[in-house]
Amino acid sequence: MFVHSRYFPDEAIFNRHPADVRVLSKMLTANVVDVSSISIVFVSSCFLFRLLIQNSVLQPLLDALADLPEWYGVKSMQANWIGDCSGCFFNHIMKVDGRDSGEVLAAYTGSPEAVFGAAYVSVLPSHRLLHGSSALKTALLRALRPGRDSLTEVTALNVFTGREVPVVISSKKEFDGHLDTVMGIPDSSEEEAELAQSLGLSWISVLKTEQDGTQTLINSDEFTGQSRAEAFNSVTQKARERNAGGYLTSAKLRDWLISRQRYWGTPIPIVHCSACGPVPVPVEELPVTLPKVSSLSGKGASPLKTAQDWLRCQCPRPFEHSRADHWMPVDVYIGGKEHAVMHLYYARFLSHFCRDQGMVSHREPFRKLLVQGLIKGQTFRVAETGQYLTKEDIDFSGPEPIQRDSGSRLQVTWEKMSKSKQNGLDPQEVLQQYGLDTMRLYLLYAAPPEQDILWDVKTDAIPGVLRWQARLWGLITKLRAAREGPETPNPSVLNKRERSEARKIWENKNYAITQVTGHFTEDFLFNAAISRLMGLTNTLSQASSRVVLHSVEFEEALASLCVMAAPMCPHLASELWAGLSQVRNPLGSVLLGKGSVLQQPWPSVDPEYLQTPDTLQLSVRINNKACGSVSVPREVAQDAQKVQELVLNSSLGARLLSERVIKKAILSPRTALINFLVDE
Repeated sequence: MFVHSRYFPDEAIFNRHPADVRVLSKMLTANVVDVSSISIVFVSSCFLFRLLIQNSVLQPLLDALADLPEWYGVKSMQANWIGDCSGCFFNHIMKVDGRDSGEVLAAYTGSPEAVFGAAYVSVLPSHRLLHGSSALKTALLRALRPGRDSLTEVTALNVFTGREVPVVISSKKEFDGHLDTVMGIPDSSEEEAELAQSLGLSWISVLKTEQDGTQTLINSDEFTGQSRAEAFNSVTQKARERNAGGYLTSAKLRDWLISRQRYWGTPIPIVHCSACGPVPVPVEELPVTLPKVSSLSGKGASPLKTAQDWLRCQCPRPFEHSRADHWMPVDVYIGGKEHAVMHLYYARFLSHFCRDQGMVSHREPFRKLLVQGLIKGQTFRVAETGQYLTKEDIDFSGPEPIQRDSGSRLQVTWEKMSKSKQNGLDPQEVLQQYGLDTMRLYLLYAAPPEQDILWDVKTDAIPGVLRWQARLWGLITKLRAAREGPETPNPSVLNKRERSEARKIWENKNYAITQVTGHFTEDFLFNAAISRLMGLTNTLSQASSRVVLHSVEFEEALASLCVMAAPMCPHLASELWAGLSQVRNPLGSVLLGKGSVLQQPWPSVDPEYLQTPDTLQLSVRINNKACGSVSVPREVAQDAQKVQELVLNSSLGARLLSERVIKKAILSPRTALINFLVDE
């Protein structure tokens, strides 16, 4: 029989249930993309922080940032959040009247090389030992003098040095960083020396200053004679070997708390199996919901003890290393920048931990990061009171909006949409007006995904999106009408000019496939992908009637256009594909495929296109008049400055532009064209 994991006190979960720690870490690393997306709430206040200390994950986590791409400032945010890993914790056994209290306390020092010179261990008045059910609570509270450094009868035995020092309750409300327990080492700090002297404490001097100004260790057992730098490394290494602390960490980090109560919280999703040991509940069975119990007295043992049908369950399939390696790392992590030092950081920590435990092969959990922007709405606040107003409460008749009732002036800004700020928009109203595909295209086209969008349908990109959809529909109609006429399509009847036109369509199709595929899989610039599809649409719209009728290039380019548009406007693309599928006398095989547009293979670049010189013909205009063309490398075709230089250095540029004053050069983002505006 197998029993769900029960409630564990915060301080005991790591020490008493290390198997749970390992299994939970396996489960997270194997299955989690966004840590908040799965209802697994199991971490006690000290669990993850203890892993940081006892498994030396923190420093590698910080060092590994150098190997990651520049993630929208996330790297620097995580580095600042972690802080400088220049100190460590040492474990202490807590005693009262010479007797072991059962408490083990980790105290931080920024000078681990001087650990043999500790005079005391200091805790904050807010420390957990002074609260709750700690065995030391009574003794500590008895000595507490608020606002003063209070020497207590409690002592701390350093597991590493074997030396016992008194515990002091600090007069401070907080230490540097987010520490609540520190070691007082007088030789390394004047402030700590003054405190020890004021309390009448003695200590052993452990640092000797040489004539050259360097310091070496004395009275430090086997480390005596070493320089401070040498001792820093050797002391921390030896402490790690003895399991007494010594892992370099930062003073800035706080404990991570995800609370779980005896009954009304989320159960720990671990099954305890006599054969397999602790095993995670499968993802498809999450979350583990609480059973209904007959009564809640609030006294005695957990009411879950009475829910035997819930407690006893079947063992799920154990964790598999190969499956974790198959699915991980995650291809793309999508989330807001506010997750930089939360979900994204936690997941990186757990992945590093599991890699160190040999559970998975990868260290970083995400290959790429996409930080999406916000859709912001216009807000109107009364300047005097800060009250947010609805548009019904505003008078827009004058040059500036004012409050309708009072005439008060308003502060007009753009902020994240929220009910409290009265700047939200009912999605249903927008969908009814424009349709789902139009709204999706608008959101993707209005800005790169990492930028914010200021919602204003009167002046933004929606009209352009609507026109593009209409042009797509018109192209399908144009092809169907051409193929339904009396003339049979025949590519061989095209003349030289028409074949050149068809070739241009073929080149633009392959160029669009290359660009759009890259935007979908590499940089996620969906606005640029839509812009490129619009460019291909322009090329097809300019095709002559004979090229529409007789060229396979037009047919295949239009089919590729529909397939590439499908992820962003699936409903419209499905209708377009249904129309394409009914075209009579298709010249190519692409229109003979079965199924909907979403079942078609993604367009691929023609091998011949990859073998051709990586250049394209750029049309040159002067004051909007066509003047010829220049061959430019495709890799710089979107770089306005480089294209302008290439044109000016060409024979065409030397002949037509060398003696003229150029006011502006405009490079088209959709077609291979540059327009020079010059003085007449």
